[in-house]
Amino acid sequence: MKKTRLPTLALALVLSLPALAGDAEEVEISSGAVTALSCAKEAQRTGKLELLNTCRMSEVSSGLVVFDVAEKQFYRLAPKKVAVYELEKAYGGGSIDLTGTVVKKDKDGVSVLEVTEYSVTPKPKAGSFKGCL
Repeated sequence: MKKTRLPTLALALVLSLPALAGDAEEVEISSGAVTALSCAKEAQRTGKLELLNTCRMSEVSSGLVVFDVAEKQFYRLAPKKVAVYELEKAYGGGSIDLTGTVVKKDKDGVSVLEVTEYSVTPKPKAGSFKGCL
């Protein structure tokens, strides 16, 4: 049986294919804060994370994002996987756990996640805490 050798350029291309396919960044967020884009930018800039849960509803016009507190990064979620009403349930005190892949950057330079798995913890209702003090 005769052995054939690939030309050097073709061999380099074949060897680089796995690297090209693996360029998508996998993101896993636990207890991410759902907030407005403007508040996320300010929290990232100043380090004042309390801005994430005290963001006024009037700020939502800048868009909803998920802020990863551990990494101090924020992401938009690609449409169609997570409904806006689910994000609104977590706005201002709830959280979201998710796994996804960064698929692009939007016009504001914010990374967009294609979500594969998620669960939303809604904001607690006022007066719902009945624990020991």
